[in-house]
Amino acid sequence: MNNLKKVLCDNNIKLKGLKKLNRVIILDTNKGKYVYKENTNNYDIYEYLKTRGFNYFPRCISSNSKGELVEYIDSFDIPREQKVSDLIHLSGILHRTTSFTREIDLDELKEMYESIVKNIDYLRSYYEDLNNYIDTKVFMSPSEYLLVSNMDVIYYLLDFSKEKINIWYDLLKNKKSIKYSLIHNNLDTSHLIENNNKYLISWDKSKQDMPINDIIKLYQDNYYDLDLEEFLREYEKEYKIDEDEYLLFLIKLANLKKIEFTRNTYKDCYNINNYLVYLRKIVVLVQKYKKNLNKV
Repeated sequence: MNNLKKVLCDNNIKLKGLKKLNRVIILDTNKGKYVYKENTNNYDIYEYLKTRGFNYFPRCISSNSKGELVEYIDSFDIPREQKVSDLIHLSGILHRTTSFTREIDLDELKEMYESIVKNIDYLRSYYEDLNNYIDTKVFMSPSEYLLVSNMDVIYYLLDFSKEKINIWYDLLKNKKSIKYSLIHNNLDTSHLIENNNKYLISWDKSKQDMPINDIIKLYQDNYYDLDLEEFLREYEKEYKIDEDEYLLFLIKLANLKKIEFTRNTYKDCYNINNYLVYLRKIVVLVQKYKKNLNKV
């Protein structure tokens, strides 16, 4: 708190009151409201974004290694679906304005490739063992039956990933560079504030990376209410996805998680069914991708 006192003093701001809200402190002062967050320093990020013409973030008053003070922004009550749509649009702007090409490091590329292949092989073995174990049961639980009766979806996506990761690897090996950008790396509706403008907050996890890693998480967190093709069309209004990026996007979307059972069969059925909804949406996109390849 000593840092906060110094920041207020340096900026001639007099504190009237404060309120803690999760990890931040809302300050009421003689100059209006501000937000203070300890152990956060995004000054370099903000300065970089300004040089790229991306201004969708709160004005920073002070930022150092001990914390940052930014303007407080009142938010309108926006429907969640609209906020997701706005996040898709803003992420496209962010990736377009901060996009750059980086020379491909073949060792780094190989490491990424081998990591993905290793995970695919592990998941294939995991689900085959789980499938065989459930098949030995005389009486399956409802959740077990739900999973094994849809195991074809899981195998289909694993086979697709195993086949296409090799194609992706060959594509990248023959390229001299790869597209990177600054990614927010924490896109969530709670991190978007809207009134007469739009503001992305919580830049603590931002980094230079492949742009698709931002939108993968955004889609996975909101898949139930989103049409995946419409999601991509909206995003590509701002940032055009290259062939190798799109292929890796599909592979990472199809990168399955481990389904594990608990003692709560109802909860297991609910979670597995929701996950199958996600997987079937990916299957539709994969099938269209393969169909388009066959037309070429």
